[in-house]
Amino acid sequence: MSPVHRAVRPALLLLAGALLLGACGIPTTGVVGSGEPATGIRSTITLYFTGKGGLVAAPRRIPQRPRVEAAVRLLFQGPTRSELSVGMGSLLRKLKKDPTVRTDGAKVSIELRFDDPADFPATVKPLFGDALAQVVCTAAGARHAEDPDVVSVEVVIKATVRGAKSPWSAEGRDATCPAQARRSAAASRSG
Repeated sequence: MSPVHRAVRPALLLLAGALLLGACGIPTTGVVGSGEPATGIRSTITLYFTGKGGLVAAPRRIPQRPRVEAAVRLLFQGPTRSELSVGMGSLLRKLKKDPTVRTDGAKVSIELRFDDPADFPATVKPLFGDALAQVVCTAAGARHAEDPDVVSVEVVIKATVRGAKSPWSAEGRDATCPAQARRSAAASRSG
């Protein structure tokens, strides 16, 4: 066999194999529309702001899985411009330091730490009524999203000033949240 034949034979075998594989009966398709390009996990988290008549649920798209820490941090940053434009507000002050959030089963612990004693009363004094409910309902809803098996969430908020002896604290339960929040939590548990 000549050297040319030896070189052509593998090329012909490869060509024949490609033709056989290409003719295996799978039809070709054009471009198939399937939504947005993959950019990672995107979730919705619900924050609670104030509005006419009490608390208002504000769903937010976030680039990660819903977590209590992210929800609480976003809540203290306040409503977006679009949320403000539809009448949402907040009774919470923006924090200089992100809160520390811990979860243990059905319990969420939120710690607000202040370096400046002047920041403490201005932030903590209004944390009752609807302001407290904003934190409790946001944290409880996020906890239900994190772990749908949790039935009833207790939220404990502590605030300390550097060098102070006793912390301020408040607590609440998801049972005190608007009916919409309780339905959302039940829906997340049912699947």
